[in-house]
Amino acid sequence: MTITKQNFIIFSSIDWTTHWQLHHQLATSLVSAGNKVLFVENTGVRSANIGDLGRLSERISNWRKGFHGFSSIDGDNLTSYSPVLLPFPYSKLSLLFNKKIFNLSISRWAKASNFSNPIIISFLPTPLIQNAINSIDPKLTVYYCANNMAESSISASQVRPYEDHFFESVDVVFTAAYVIQEYAQRFSEKVFYFPPGIDFDKFNIALKGNEDIPSDLKKISGRIVGYIGTLGRVLDQELLCALADQCSDFTFVFIGPKYTNIDALETKSNIVFLGAKSHNQLPYYIKGFDVGIVPYVCNDFTEGVYPSKLNEYLAMGIPAVSTNLREVRESKEVYGEAAIIANNTKEFINAVKSLVFEKDDVLRKEKRIQIAKENSWESRFKGISEILRKEISSLEKQPIEINWKERFNSYFNLRSKRRKLAFSTIFGLLVIFYSPLFWFVGEQLIVSDSPKKSDAIVVFSGDGEVSYQNLSYQNRALDAIELYKEGYADKIFLSSGREQTIADVEMIKLYLVSKGVPDLSIYILEKYPNSTYQNVIMVKESLEKNNIKSILFTTSPYHSRRAVLTWEKNAPNIRIVTPNITHSTPEDIQWGIELDKMKVIAYEYAAIVHNWIYGRI
Repeated sequence: MTITKQNFIIFSSIDWTTHWQLHHQLATSLVSAGNKVLFVENTGVRSANIGDLGRLSERISNWRKGFHGFSSIDGDNLTSYSPVLLPFPYSKLSLLFNKKIFNLSISRWAKASNFSNPIIISFLPTPLIQNAINSIDPKLTVYYCANNMAESSISASQVRPYEDHFFESVDVVFTAAYVIQEYAQRFSEKVFYFPPGIDFDKFNIALKGNEDIPSDLKKISGRIVGYIGTLGRVLDQELLCALADQCSDFTFVFIGPKYTNIDALETKSNIVFLGAKSHNQLPYYIKGFDVGIVPYVCNDFTEGVYPSKLNEYLAMGIPAVSTNLREVRESKEVYGEAAIIANNTKEFINAVKSLVFEKDDVLRKEKRIQIAKENSWESRFKGISEILRKEISSLEKQPIEINWKERFNSYFNLRSKRRKLAFSTIFGLLVIFYSPLFWFVGEQLIVSDSPKKSDAIVVFSGDGEVSYQNLSYQNRALDAIELYKEGYADKIFLSSGREQTIADVEMIKLYLVSKGVPDLSIYILEKYPNSTYQNVIMVKESLEKNNIKSILFTTSPYHSRRAVLTWEKNAPNIRIVTPNITHSTPEDIQWGIELDKMKVIAYEYAAIVHNWIYGRI
């Protein structure tokens, strides 16, 4: 008896537009049984990289085609959701952003669709999905672990602790491989083995029907060794190249989307790629094969992969050869004639050669078809439905226990959390605004050297403040005249960081002249740089023209650290001395400083980081 009249949310590990897989079978079978399904497309188990740009672009396109990402696939009964999220599933910042958008979107859709109390079947155990499940209040939670995703890449390995917790926290676990089942049983008592099955009736119709083999395959003469499925990293390309070389009389046909570099295979003249085909077409292509192959690399990831293509070959009566995969070994233990397992390249080549003429052996063909029939999706789905139905029935019979002590205690815990939050907030504000913290942080920005005899004095009249409301140029004028009168240098270079109607450097020059500094000893930069970096580069050029090798450098106190770092990076041949400032910040500890100074200090640290990133310091 199948489960019916329920709402389901499937958190998928693939997109709906991906070639037909277990996820699609499950969704369409649930709908056919009279249920409603929201199919949420893959939110990612690893961080995105440059190779994912095409998929990210397709996701954005799918989101735009839908209604805020939601699209009807089968009327109101099957809806897909293509969420646009930050592609960093383990970043706390990304998670904070993603869960707000993700949870809110699903919640609003569910409310608008009268889609309440769903059964959740998730193919993903990521923190985003677990957070979403907690916000939904589902009737039942199922983790359908279709592969050993933690072994799929270094980035995906971060999912392991979340997956372990998910195994433990869900109501039921379905697995698609024995190795996953054995691992999951360490965490849950309700673990069931349901690998992908085939739509046997679809293949049987193609087998017995008179419909021709597709034209692009039919035009290939000679014996055909075929592969259907994703062209991804699991393919053993070294094995396939050797196979093509050793079986030059055969044509090797690959049908499926390309997700990895296959340049080595494309150089072989007897390997043909026909691209991705719809699932309805696959039986007719397999019908034209003489042998079907499962040429996967053998590693920790593929140890947990159930190659559903094996049953699809068998359903069409086609002999099959596979590398030594755990799931194929298990199938052979049960059915014997399921496939030939090759332990190395030589065995694989010999198996293909021996099977290529066996396609028309009637007895063996019938046995293969029977094996496929026993592995049909129909039988798998009946088992899944029965378990779900029993679990729901048992939950409905359980009395709801109300523990007033826990509820009462939670009320006080909530009040305690609020008090702690309020205390932490007040304490934080006191530390920031009334302690010496910002004063101490600001002091680290100030560079102060003893004056030394130098070739010139360089004055940056800007002060680096966020608002650039600069009144401190007056202090720079006092600094310059004092250093000049004490004989530390006989030339003064003036530069400002902003263009004004009356430039502050002009006012500084007037003041210097009034105090007896000769006009010819004062150099004004006529251009107005828009950053400290540009200022240093422009003044450096002027200094080099005038053969200046050492300078006394004056600027606003909090700006001095960033400016000196910029000088040292971009003018290493010029000696920089930053003398004590005439009108500097107080040397005594300050308990709390003005908000404007806080802004300047914060700005300077941010600017230092920014310039470091761009290689300016």
